[in-house]
Amino acid sequence: MDRLLAVLSRRSGSSSTCSLPTPLVPIPTEPIAGSKDFYHVNIIVSGALAIFSTLVVSALIIRHIMNMSRPREQLHIIRICLLLPIFAIVLWVGIYIPQTYVYLNSVVVICEPMTLTCFYLFICETLAVPVPTPTSETEEEETPSSSPPSQRAVFLSPLVTRARALDISLTDKGAFNLFRRAWIGVAQNIPVAWSVAIATIITESKGVYCLTAHDAHHAHIFLLVFKTASTFTALISVIRTTLAVRGEIKKHRAMTKLWAFKALISLQVAQDFVFSIINSKAPKSLTESKTVSQVDFITGIPSLVVESELVIFSLFFHYAYSVSMYQLSDEQKRAGEQYVNYGWRLIYKVFDIRDVFQLIRLTPRIRREVVKHEVELLTQETSVSEVRQERLGSSSTQDSTERKSLQEELTETSAQEK
Repeated sequence: MDRLLAVLSRRSGSSSTCSLPTPLVPIPTEPIAGSKDFYHVNIIVSGALAIFSTLVVSALIIRHIMNMSRPREQLHIIRICLLLPIFAIVLWVGIYIPQTYVYLNSVVVICEPMTLTCFYLFICETLAVPVPTPTSETEEEETPSSSPPSQRAVFLSPLVTRARALDISLTDKGAFNLFRRAWIGVAQNIPVAWSVAIATIITESKGVYCLTAHDAHHAHIFLLVFKTASTFTALISVIRTTLAVRGEIKKHRAMTKLWAFKALISLQVAQDFVFSIINSKAPKSLTESKTVSQVDFITGIPSLVVESELVIFSLFFHYAYSVSMYQLSDEQKRAGEQYVNYGWRLIYKVFDIRDVFQLIRLTPRIRREVVKHEVELLTQETSVSEVRQERLGSSSTQDSTERKSLQEELTETSAQEK
């Protein structure tokens, strides 16, 4: 890293200079509304939009907390929804304090892949079925009891669902290779994006990042390409995984959730790329007008556009991630089902992302995990069938005994009558 920074510093100093002022500070311009210039108007408008979208999404999160009937799924929904207020707050602070814009944008780069991975795990949770745990001791149960699926079962649920639909083995070459590519496509996003975020902070602090530069003398263009390619690869992997099992997750309205999430991430990535090109190619007459300064054009306007979009997404999330399907009916409540109340532990549950890192850690040994899981499934199916046979055998024995006793009673009765 130090050697790369030295090379970029020599190139930046000798061949090209960054057109941005260092540090980024508000530049006074002519007023556009009373005595306030664009910078102060933008602070007010963007702040109002950020507050609105944050409150709207917070209301959705609170509703899920109060109606948490499926915590394994709803915790992922809460994590996904948290991306919007993080976006809104970080972008507004970047508008208010322009010199923090690049550093705070790295926070967004860190949060995006986390949310994308959580959406992938949400799809896995909706597909994972409880593990049957039959017991031969209780003959009164008509169906075997079940326990929550293991972490491995959750991770491999898209492959299991697809294999059962096609009636093939989990290790079938075609299905397994598609699943492995999707897994790797999702898992690579966090390491790449986090590396880009760290590199952005380091190069910006050393003066070799330059937000408007699109040349080989600065780090911005390289990091932007890496981040864009990684995010779209992960997004395509999630889309392919969801489309392959869309029939099984239809009742969860997963496709609506997918398009809402896809639109949010795609817009952010595409806008970063577009605004980066505009900032580097726009003429000075546009970027340094009497009413809009260069800093406003580079940091303020893109953030204002995103803040406006977040308002739309915050409202749409109430439909896409509706809490209605998680609300228990009166019949379910009478049957003993109830909402989970974590209390203050919910904060720990939401930010406990060990499952995300476990997904990354298992990437090099996907095939080994698939083979182990296939053996477990065969063992479970065998044990369930054995218990069912035992129950059928015991019930048939009991029936024959009852028939025999009834026949003896009839014989005795007929003998007495004679």
